[in-house]
Amino acid sequence: MKKLTGSILFVGSTVECPDIRYASRFCAPDPVVLLVAGQQRHLVVSDLEFGRAQKEAIGVQVYRPDMLGATPAGRKTLSGWAVALMRKQGIKQVYVPADFKVAIAEKIRHAGIKPVICKTAIFPERAVKRPDEIANIKQSQQAAVLAMRAAVSVISQAQISANKNLQYKGEWLTSETVRKVIYHAMVEHGCMASDIIVAGGTQSADPHMKGQGTLRAHEPIVIDIFPQHMEHGYWGDLTRTVCRGEAPAQLKKMYSAVKSAHGKALQAVKAGVQCATVHRAAAMEIERRGFVTGRNKTLPEGFIHGTGHGVGLSIHEAPRVGLNKDKLKSGNIITIEPGLYYHDIGGIRLEDTIEVTRTGWKFLVPCEKKLEI
Repeated sequence: MKKLTGSILFVGSTVECPDIRYASRFCAPDPVVLLVAGQQRHLVVSDLEFGRAQKEAIGVQVYRPDMLGATPAGRKTLSGWAVALMRKQGIKQVYVPADFKVAIAEKIRHAGIKPVICKTAIFPERAVKRPDEIANIKQSQQAAVLAMRAAVSVISQAQISANKNLQYKGEWLTSETVRKVIYHAMVEHGCMASDIIVAGGTQSADPHMKGQGTLRAHEPIVIDIFPQHMEHGYWGDLTRTVCRGEAPAQLKKMYSAVKSAHGKALQAVKAGVQCATVHRAAAMEIERRGFVTGRNKTLPEGFIHGTGHGVGLSIHEAPRVGLNKDKLKSGNIITIEPGLYYHDIGGIRLEDTIEVTRTGWKFLVPCEKKLEI
């Protein structure tokens, strides 16, 4: 994928637009304006953030709105900041991201500057991580592993009641309770994770179901933890599926198939390999084990998603490990997460975040896999 050669404009917060954080190394909860013009980077922030931005933004010229020659009215709006900055730099045309706000684009156009929507990744180099980025993701992944161990420990200590509900310290063990355990472990290690998945029973057949209510024995419990570090902003991603007590025979078969597919996918990973090759390795193993992907009435069932995705300043970013022709590169950080989902049984998903190397791959942080606990 070719890198853009023209000037690029970003307007928004670093939460909305991780590209801003990538290009400037600056993080702010409030919107900012960033102009990337070749090797030069120009950042406009509010008076409140000016001092901090000067210290933290690396290789960036930082401005307050009043430093740009904007009108008093222009100093009060993000579009005014953007127009004043581009006029100062003599820019007549600028690339903007595909999700750029229409209202701001219209203001820019009205000022005589042509916004051009970029339909490809603005920073394709984000897909290959620098050593410091890998260290940051590893830190978040370590938090995910420790939180997973805490969650599995609580579930494994739960008592099985006569009606097969799980009890922990005299109370019913719920998805909400386990989520709190995970959340506290995240905070202890400098991370936050607001959308933790703890889905039991048939709830686990929906890959993005957060889960609610009392957890039960002899049923799958999918735990998906994706923490973002509160300082550097990089993510981790980890999923395990456990069952308190003995798992039914069909659930064991599903777990065995997914675990084997996970291994086959890993065997296919190395720099230069197409993402589709990795995905097919997992999908073919699941099919070989006798599990069909299709629809049960209107609901999709089986292996219904891709094998993985990139992880970095976004939880989902390039490369996508699915049926595409993109090739893996050394320094990609990706997940490998095959799964099986059947609405009368539940779901199984196993996910690790790994680093792609020239000759293969390596775990960022290993974590145990065990169904019955």
